[in-house]
Amino acid sequence: MKILVNCALPYANGPLHLGHIAGAYLGADIFVRYHRMVGDDVLFISGSDEYGTPITITADKLKKSPQEVADFYHQDHEETFRALGIEFDIFSRTTYPEHHATVAEFLDEFQRKGYLSEGTMVSAYCPVDQRFLPDRYVHGTCPYCGFKDARGDQCDECGRTLDPKDLLEPRCSICGTAPEFRESRHLFFRLDLFADRLMEWLDSKGFWKPNVLAFTRNFIGSGLRERPITRDINWGVPVRLRGFEDKKVYVWFEALIGYISAARILSERRGKPDLWKEYYMDPEARVYYFIGKDNIPFHTIIWPAMLMAKGGINLPYDVPANEYLRFRGQQFSKSRGIGFTVHEALSAVPRDYLRFYMAMTLPESADSDFVPEDLVEKVNSELIDKYGNLVHRVVSLCRNNSIESLGPQDGLDGRVKEEVQRGLADYRDALEHIQVRRAVNSFLSLSKFINGYVNESQPWRLLKEDRERGRMVLHTCLYALQALTAMLYPVVPDAARKVWGIINPDREISLDVSEATVFRPAGGEIPFRKIDLSSMNPNSLDLRVARVVDVRDHPSADRLYLLSLDLGGEARQIVAGLRNHYRPEQLRGRKIIVVRNLKKSKIRGEVSEGMMLAADDGHGVHFLTVDSDVEPGTPVSLGDLNYNGSGSIDVEELSRFNLRALQNGGKKYVVATVDGREKRLMAGDVPVVFDGDIGGEARVR
Repeated sequence: MKILVNCALPYANGPLHLGHIAGAYLGADIFVRYHRMVGDDVLFISGSDEYGTPITITADKLKKSPQEVADFYHQDHEETFRALGIEFDIFSRTTYPEHHATVAEFLDEFQRKGYLSEGTMVSAYCPVDQRFLPDRYVHGTCPYCGFKDARGDQCDECGRTLDPKDLLEPRCSICGTAPEFRESRHLFFRLDLFADRLMEWLDSKGFWKPNVLAFTRNFIGSGLRERPITRDINWGVPVRLRGFEDKKVYVWFEALIGYISAARILSERRGKPDLWKEYYMDPEARVYYFIGKDNIPFHTIIWPAMLMAKGGINLPYDVPANEYLRFRGQQFSKSRGIGFTVHEALSAVPRDYLRFYMAMTLPESADSDFVPEDLVEKVNSELIDKYGNLVHRVVSLCRNNSIESLGPQDGLDGRVKEEVQRGLADYRDALEHIQVRRAVNSFLSLSKFINGYVNESQPWRLLKEDRERGRMVLHTCLYALQALTAMLYPVVPDAARKVWGIINPDREISLDVSEATVFRPAGGEIPFRKIDLSSMNPNSLDLRVARVVDVRDHPSADRLYLLSLDLGGEARQIVAGLRNHYRPEQLRGRKIIVVRNLKKSKIRGEVSEGMMLAADDGHGVHFLTVDSDVEPGTPVSLGDLNYNGSGSIDVEELSRFNLRALQNGGKKYVVATVDGREKRLMAGDVPVVFDGDIGGEARVR
């Protein structure tokens, strides 16, 4: 079967956290690995959404171009997915010329078929910044659920799509001013023409997740209206239609087309320009869209309507949208320091362990929780104790008893064979229906059963008393381990490959376990080691290297500066009491150390989103810095302790770490006290130091 798996295109405006991964990407990767293992022909596609207004907001704050921000985060996202073992056939970009051409093709055809209309719409305009505001530049209160920080395009709390003028108490996200609403001429997509066809199509989707199907039906039932597809902005795909050359294509419209442009680009790269048609136009092929629940209406209503308008392209076969992953019960939040980015998590635990725990807790039908202590417990007790220990016991018995091969001549326990086949059938059914948690539970249930079989059979005793029966038991165990390892592979690919190479080096990983297989247990280290909470430690300080972009005087305080900072693509403002110690030109462009997760506050009327760290020796103030060319955004650890993702802290929590700057001759370093032990502050391999010299020791505040 030909299967195309499309994953939501992440905005190229910030690092990916575990909530993103749980929403769309890990489940998709597991699904793809499973289908390739059973022999299906699968394309796996995603890419960067580079024209979303979050990119321009970030660029404005960092005083960089949107392209610079998009370039940085496209590369960062590629590295993130690679580090987690998520392997796309192509991770495309919406800034590619091929994407622009595909968007133009859609627009031309829609206009020719009468699916575009022209008209005026009221757009938000900021009188202070003197510019039309993209929808995401307008925030306010959702009129449906009362959420006070809804965006102008969608409410993240209730999921409803919005228009900026729908918001109560709207405000410009740049300056906070209430926007005016002015008329502007635009192009519209006639979404309203497709309501009946969409409802008819949905009648064939009874196998979809109930929440996805119910949301979609309710949305259509409440009435569809034509949607604007152009905007008065500077950063976006150009409109080539006559009379609208000064407009850009609205991101919700063009980003969806990115799925097709990516497949076309991949086809060209493989030297088969029509390859994409085998997946998008063959009626027997299936197209899946893995997304988070905030993207449901775009993929179950708007994109299918666009494909109906285009004609000849397969509609989504399934849209398995996940709910939200939370961190200790709270929503992941980069700005509030809640939860781990992927890189932060991978600095604490191996990716196989992270994938295993996340697969167990994917928010497939309801919000779920990521808890570090639970990760340690689940990995140790479920993966290592049940499966890893089973592998170790069986392989060690073979090695220690000089058993070089086991095969059908050694016999097979019929009861175990029946249980293995039952487990495999349940596992297959689970992943065919994109139920990853159920598939993991099938694996765990079979692991538990086989461990019980080993304990009951005692092959170590049988090999001494009845070697023939002992060989039968070991052959049965290897038969079961073959199934278990294949079941584990889509979830934990690295360890599964290593185990497969030990128990069955002559075959490719497969769920088609055979009684005729001859096992030749080979050498190699069994890849499982228990983890403990020291890798997910109590360090609650989210310290980062930041670059000072700009320095301004605080309008209401003679001793304070307003610092505009770049934390690696994340822009922040902090208030710093350095005006009596440094001139602005001494700070601009310098690297400093910031407490990123200090609670946001207002200081003399100005917002401060964190705290700059400096040493005070009683004679002067010396900001903390790094000597080497460390990138902005680099995390600062306390020795071997990385930030634990626990959320916002206050000044009292900061003081608990007793930060101090020390100087001994030419040597400078900064330390924190954790559980009675001194830990040096390190930005990767580079020690944190301080500007200037101090008299031996100084308190850091």
